[in-house]
Amino acid sequence: MSMIIRAMLESDREAVLGLLGELTAHEAALSDDRATGPETAAACLADDAEKASETGGALFVADVEGRVVGYLALQLGRAGPYVKEHWREHVHIENIVVASGHRKAGIGQALLAEAERFARAAGRKVVLLGVLPRNDIALAAYRRAGFAELSIEMAKVLD
Repeated sequence: MSMIIRAMLESDREAVLGLLGELTAHEAALSDDRATGPETAAACLADDAEKASETGGALFVADVEGRVVGYLALQLGRAGPYVKEHWREHVHIENIVVASGHRKAGIGQALLAEAERFARAAGRKVVLLGVLPRNDIALAAYRRAGFAELSIEMAKVLD
């Protein structure tokens, strides 16, 4: 298998929308608060592109023999004074997904490694991401890549 991680091109749009459709459907199966469908995938991609542009982030794809099978959206972020200074400037993984037929082949790990490379090039020492509870496959993949729990976000829905 010949794989490269490269910057997303406009010609990758339809493939990335398909990947984001897979991601939103998977997350909707794990959590009642998640939206799904083609409109949601398109909105996610537009949001990723806007945040990457505004913050100096980037969008990447995993290309296996000319076919886009993975997607990674990064943005540069800054946390507040509640964390130590070396943690404040970071890269945030906004979205990461690998096509269902290509999972467990190292593509996700390659995308995570690209996030680390990008962070180092940007002078950042921290890469952050969010993951839904019960997303055990993703949690295991992130732990294999060296990520550890930092905090837990909680929500209460008001009437």
